[in-house]
Amino acid sequence: MRSLLIYLLFVCLFTVNLQGQNVPGDSAVKTINLGEVCISVDGDDEKQSFDFFRNSKLANTEDILSRMQGVNLIRRGAYGLEPTLRSYGSGQSNLTIDGMRIYGACTDKMDPASIYLEPINLSAIQVNHGASGALNGSTIGGQINMQVKEPGFNCHNTIKGQISQSYLSVNNAYFANAAVEQSWNKISYRVNGTYRKANNYKAANNKTIPYSGYEKLNAGAIIMAKLSSAQTLKLDYLGDWGKNIGYPALPMDVGSATAQIISLTHKTTFTKKYFSTNDVKFYYNEVTHFMDDTHRPDAPMHMDMPGWTKTSGVYNELRASEQLKIRLDYHNVYARADMIMYPVNEPIMYMQTLPENYLNNAGMSVQFKQKFKHHQLITFNTRLDYYLQSASRGPGYHQWKVFNENITKEKTDFLKNASVAYSINFLRKMFAQLSAGYGERIPTSNERYGYYLYNRQDQYDYVGNLKLNPEQSYQTELTLKYQTSKSQFGINLFYHHINHYIYAVKLDGMSQMTIGAYGLKTYKNIPFAVTKGFEINANTEIINNLYYVGSIKFIYAETYDKKPLPLIAPLKLQHAIRYKLGLFTFQAEHDYAAEQKRVNSDYGDKVTPEYHLFNVRASKNFIIKNKVLQLTLACENLFDTSYREHLDIGQIPRFGRNFMINLNFLF
Repeated sequence: MRSLLIYLLFVCLFTVNLQGQNVPGDSAVKTINLGEVCISVDGDDEKQSFDFFRNSKLANTEDILSRMQGVNLIRRGAYGLEPTLRSYGSGQSNLTIDGMRIYGACTDKMDPASIYLEPINLSAIQVNHGASGALNGSTIGGQINMQVKEPGFNCHNTIKGQISQSYLSVNNAYFANAAVEQSWNKISYRVNGTYRKANNYKAANNKTIPYSGYEKLNAGAIIMAKLSSAQTLKLDYLGDWGKNIGYPALPMDVGSATAQIISLTHKTTFTKKYFSTNDVKFYYNEVTHFMDDTHRPDAPMHMDMPGWTKTSGVYNELRASEQLKIRLDYHNVYARADMIMYPVNEPIMYMQTLPENYLNNAGMSVQFKQKFKHHQLITFNTRLDYYLQSASRGPGYHQWKVFNENITKEKTDFLKNASVAYSINFLRKMFAQLSAGYGERIPTSNERYGYYLYNRQDQYDYVGNLKLNPEQSYQTELTLKYQTSKSQFGINLFYHHINHYIYAVKLDGMSQMTIGAYGLKTYKNIPFAVTKGFEINANTEIINNLYYVGSIKFIYAETYDKKPLPLIAPLKLQHAIRYKLGLFTFQAEHDYAAEQKRVNSDYGDKVTPEYHLFNVRASKNFIIKNKVLQLTLACENLFDTSYREHLDIGQIPRFGRNFMINLNFLF
């Protein structure tokens, strides 16, 4: 609390006495190929065609993420996919909503922050790789920041919105969502809601995948007030309620999962020459997650596994024209996970799989850009973080006494992040950028305090290691682009050397607790690991109204002794061709993933065969006065191919042939 009060006082001193002033999407292509990706909201002209993929509501947020540069998804079921950035998982990269830190409550990583936003309440997704993505927190992998759509201000008292309904044949799923917003000269609001209900899906050859259905409700509300010509105040609320969520790759499902996210933002636009905007945001979020196995008839012993996280924070972000950005932030987290076991004819047993623990973090980041003659630019990014982790003297404390460890001892880390990039535009069509960076990240609460957490991938129980050191990553990247008025081609080459890489190892002489587990593992720092790869993207108008978009991703990663790192996606090609004539759009897609033979057998990796996947989509817009009615039809996995991604836990096959229909009304 004392750290928070000191930070708040600093924010007040930092922002006092500053004065201010007043101050379409058209794509049917699923693939998005920019370094920083923005899914733009449509403009005020409702007669414009709407972004096919985002507005058709045939996709969720995870579908959009999977098409982004360097992003892959770890899949444990049809819901709750975990994004990775160039093979960096959730502990090594940051996933934020409007710059807010959110921590999942599931020790099995079933609830990444990306599941709490639907496409209907998204305005943009920003992806920054490596140390350059440390604006919102220290990282070695980068950041994904999802921005919530907010209403604007005008004097026309207009009401606009949309209503959408979808049906998917592969899992007999029904999706519905709606959004309404209204604005006046000094106040505006936006409310939206999404409902999703899906049954068990069918893989190729009509094979039913049990425990793969889910149901969820998502709702959001924003109200904005213009306090003066220079200042606005915004209150955000986002709620997400999931239930009966199946995870076929895991031994347990989710009975209920809820998230409550609230924030208050004050924004100032400056008149002074050297300042542009200043944002101060206070936020709080609470995630509750209840795993259970009541629907699993083959469970050897019934158990419940609830988990909780509570996060509160504040940040101040100041921009000085386009050159300088300074962010000060503080957040604290409470986390806990339980296991309640119900053996037959035996007393109920209780254990904390994640003892009550706390994390406090205060940080500062600075970005500075300096332009030079001949279209040259140098960008500097740096961040400093202070972390304090500790655990409570409760049941978890006594459990850890078995290992002669005192988990209540405070652990402090001081982390550094820095990067520099030199870029140049030449010949009006060419762009080149060379960057170098250094990043650090602390061990997660699972890696430090986890107690007999079962990992379905390698079928071992895991305990944490209080003596882990932060990972340290040295990075370099080269970007080349060629762009004309109708085409863009680009390639990124990257290399990361990670010292003190956190790696799982067996604990000999120690027994497992989970029935059927192979043994017990913990984490340790190995000397280093290496990650390298490339991304290629192309976007061109072949002839009038005929467009092509494509991307290739490849990652090669190994330890210091040449062992492949686990869960590394193989080479993947995603491309689409689109034809647009008036209000009609047709699109054909082809996805290809190469065979992945470089596997880490210690972790439970299995060789993944290559696959080809074909999808077709068509949409037609009907203009009704000033309204738009959009009909979308699609067939994914057109040839009913049996396939799985290498990052799919448990080697569960994905969707078979899937027919989809969507009706979207915009007013």
